[in-house]
Amino acid sequence: MNILFFSIFLNIIILLTRYFSSTEKRIGLKLLTFFGIIVGITSVGFNFLFSSCFGASTPIDIKTKNLTEQNLKIYAITFWNNYGNGGGNYVNFNTELKPNETSEFCIENDGGKFWVVAKNMKNEIKYIKEPLNNETDFNFKIIIDENIEIEKVQIAKELILQTDKSNEFEKFLVWINIILIGILGISFLKK
Repeated sequence: MNILFFSIFLNIIILLTRYFSSTEKRIGLKLLTFFGIIVGITSVGFNFLFSSCFGASTPIDIKTKNLTEQNLKIYAITFWNNYGNGGGNYVNFNTELKPNETSEFCIENDGGKFWVVAKNMKNEIKYIKEPLNNETDFNFKIIIDENIEIEKVQIAKELILQTDKSNEFEKFLVWINIILIGILGISFLKK
């Protein structure tokens, strides 16, 4: 996310410099504008590249299938220390699954425990599954589970809420970056 901030800041500076410069200096700013476009595209690309399991030391491949009649958002919560909203956990949003759809994704897990969590569009946790220590097949058939421990539901809700806010902010930064790249591209092509 820091690279997105840097790219936005740099591109705004370039746009302001182009706007307030005289016409004689605008010719020299084409190279700077091109540099801003490259930095913007690179930062958006890195954002998508590093949101996957690229470079993970101990990746785990997970496959989920939505066997409910609801649209569900799928998350994986990895715990390194213990359960709770303290340090040592990471929440990975995967996707929104429609009924009977399947998704495959990857998480980083350095030997800790993890949960696969599904919540519906009303933000109700409908499924939490913690694989056993000896499991190696991570195919999850998601059905509505009415017997989820209340403590686990509360922990999952708190962690997922933080991740949802972060994901929304990250999407906002990506769109700002794309808009700035477009404006820089138009100004680059303009005479």
